[in-house]
Amino acid sequence: MNKSIIQLIKEGEGLATEFKRTVDSAFKIAKTIVSFANTSGGTLLVGVADNGTVMGVHSELKELEKLEKATTQLIEPKVVVQVKTIKLDGKLVLSVGVEESEDKPHFAHNEKGERIIYIRVKDKSMPIPRLLLYNGADSETEKLLASRHVKTLITYLKETDMVTARAFSKIINISEKRAERMLQDLAARQILLKLSRGKPESFSLKWAE
Repeated sequence: MNKSIIQLIKEGEGLATEFKRTVDSAFKIAKTIVSFANTSGGTLLVGVADNGTVMGVHSELKELEKLEKATTQLIEPKVVVQVKTIKLDGKLVLSVGVEESEDKPHFAHNEKGERIIYIRVKDKSMPIPRLLLYNGADSETEKLLASRHVKTLITYLKETDMVTARAFSKIINISEKRAERMLQDLAARQILLKLSRGKPESFSLKWAE
């Protein structure tokens, strides 16, 4: 276990790794946990600076209390995390493991009591105020985004959290099979986020700040 943590620190922050010197706020930790659960899982290391320097935690109990508040009060539906205490260079580091969730999307409550979905984009936890398109969308994707069906879908998804092929087929009056193909295509182009692995699959908009 120690070796893999050392490896994670060496590799630096990324899609599935985040460092925190300390749990400064339960709200911020809730945001990170939710973004991992909504994307592809990840590990949060508390007691490690952004540049990978092992600082250690001063009070394990205080950090765990904030972590507990985040997981029990600020995230819905709840996310189960695995917390391990590791000693590195004589200093205590908390490793918080988060699996990719089958109950997506998860919301984190912020200080104002708002419920926000976060996803992981590169090494950041991003909220959902604006549609995220990867840089330099190709002409086919741009054409797709300009189409009436996709515009209708995006408008619908700004009002509701998610859509299934059956719901989409009814909204734009096409067969469920065709609606399913369109949703899968939009997910493959990184425009939609596939939420559930079960059937029926549901999709939401992929967003960023």
